[in-house]
Amino acid sequence: MSAQPRQDGTEPTPPPAPRPRFSNLGFAAVLAAVATVAVVAVALLADGDEDDDGGAAPTGVTTSTRAGGEEHDGEEGDAHGADQVEVPAQTDLATTQVRDERTVRAKPEVVDGVKELTLTAEVVQWEIIPGKTVTAWGYDGQVPGPEIWVDQGDRLRINLVNELPVPTTIHWHGVAVPNEMDGVPGVSQDPIEPGETFTYEFTAEPSGSFWYHSHFDSARQLDMGLSGAMVIEGKDDPAYDKQFIQMVDEWIRLPDGRNGWEGVAHAGHNQAEYNWFTINGKSFPATENMVVDEGDRVLIRIMNAGYQSHPMHLHGKRFLVVAKDGAPLESPYLADTVLVGSGERYDIEFVADDPGDWMFHCHILHHVGNDTVEPGGLMSFVTYEGHENAYQRGESGR
Repeated sequence: MSAQPRQDGTEPTPPPAPRPRFSNLGFAAVLAAVATVAVVAVALLADGDEDDDGGAAPTGVTTSTRAGGEEHDGEEGDAHGADQVEVPAQTDLATTQVRDERTVRAKPEVVDGVKELTLTAEVVQWEIIPGKTVTAWGYDGQVPGPEIWVDQGDRLRINLVNELPVPTTIHWHGVAVPNEMDGVPGVSQDPIEPGETFTYEFTAEPSGSFWYHSHFDSARQLDMGLSGAMVIEGKDDPAYDKQFIQMVDEWIRLPDGRNGWEGVAHAGHNQAEYNWFTINGKSFPATENMVVDEGDRVLIRIMNAGYQSHPMHLHGKRFLVVAKDGAPLESPYLADTVLVGSGERYDIEFVADDPGDWMFHCHILHHVGNDTVEPGGLMSFVTYEGHENAYQRGESGR
């Protein structure tokens, strides 16, 4: 833009210089002054956190091996065993590995026609934004665990190796597994003890958006991070140019980076204690943008692995809600906000026909802060490949 002379003859104020385009780690520039506040506040938080270190399966299929190599036949255990939970000790932060990257999709190996993979449950310090970690229990050293994408009708064999200090199991939330694969300790299987491996085997049915999570001492273990997304793609599913998973969660992060569940015996928390909120294990500005091309048909699978409800809102357009809990809706409907309760999944679709950088976030605005500091938390962007908006070009009129 060229600056026009003013009527009073004074020199006009030159237009602002073009602003660079950023990924989400610098995307707060889109929010201008708010971003500046966020950077300063994160630095203040870092100063305060002095201790931060930076068909059905045959019964015989499911055997487990204890640490000493003893075969265990999976007989039904004490139905009250899941209630007799020993409180785990606090994590040694000096020796526990810090992890910050996810292997987004698991890569099963096909063995005799069966898709097989191994998940390891283990203790990590998970980095939610650069320089801020929280003690977590993750699958394969990450939070959430690897996404499992398979085709409807695939035969799956998933080996769970327990490297946690406590027993655990996996429940396949929404998947039509045989009862002995359901992951409920004392009912459908024994708890998987530390050092033990258990094999889950089932056919991927039905199609849709699902997730997996611990079902032993589950209030604690889910809050520690033991969950992951699972997608079963159907033969007749619509074709999409881009698909994204947005798995939302909330955390109680203590000042030294410990998880609020460490070393405590109580069975729940005041909801106000949750002070960090994540999408796919990261808080804004460390969340990953959903990058699209103009004209793309886009599907977003929203999954809630936490205990709070989150009204997820997309700026700039209405989307079509096409499925709930993996099941296609007979009557899809238009919305710009969808309330996703604990354990629920919503699939939303739209055509990318409005180039820009469009915020996607929880509309409980306390949830778009990092320990109350905005912007942060449950926020990401739908952003168009190669697009530079007027603000970034310095033509916003400021």
